[in-house]
Amino acid sequence: MKKFTILSSLIFTIGLSTAATSADHKGPNIGALEGYFCNLKDDKSMSDVMAVSKEWSEWVGPNTTAKYNAWVLEPHTSNKEDFPFDYFWLGVTDSHEEMGTAQDEWMSKGSDLSKKWDEIETCGSHQLMSGIIARPFNAETTKAIVQINGCKFNDDKGLSDLMMADAAWNKKMDEADMPGGIFRWIPEAGGARDGDMDVYNIYITNSLAERGKAHDMVLHDGGASLNATYGSVMTCDMPRIYTSTYVGGKNPK
Repeated sequence: MKKFTILSSLIFTIGLSTAATSADHKGPNIGALEGYFCNLKDDKSMSDVMAVSKEWSEWVGPNTTAKYNAWVLEPHTSNKEDFPFDYFWLGVTDSHEEMGTAQDEWMSKGSDLSKKWDEIETCGSHQLMSGIIARPFNAETTKAIVQINGCKFNDDKGLSDLMMADAAWNKKMDEADMPGGIFRWIPEAGGARDGDMDVYNIYITNSLAERGKAHDMVLHDGGASLNATYGSVMTCDMPRIYTSTYVGGKNPK
């Protein structure tokens, strides 16, 4: 599998309650995610992306009914061969039905604004995923640091085993006062045909310093505690780090 598919099939829910787990449910509530993976045209920059994003945020209110929120994620610590894009757009809804509604409304009403996107970028991939919150993240600002790595379940292991491991790791994070939130992304429509990752590990902090603090805490015992929790469940690749910016959306009551 080409390494860039690890990221190119990811879509994300930052600081979000859209897919929160609850003790009142037998399993987790699952939110819907979509991602557009894009490269800027030669004379364009991320400031152009943010300008059109602002127009999109103003457009959403009067033109959509779905609860849909979006973030722009840019590579910070990564390899261009792994992620050959300038950024990706991450859209989040509470359910796949609501995501479908948001997409239907965009296709029927968003053609004029879509042309403005086409003027600044080319997006070669549009993909869907499901998202689960393993540990809630408390965003302090509209910015966040997102660490992502792809994971494959070991033989005879699956999502239920991962959820049990997450519960154990949550306790350890609480005891150590370790910062950050944890999300799980499950790849679905639009992913690479040869993609073989089962789930993606998403770790979010408010700053690079917080991310570094957590990393130092894991290294304190040589990663033994982390491996003891997840080593029998899944095997993960090298993480990449991205910066994210919330660009708006709609939150109807």
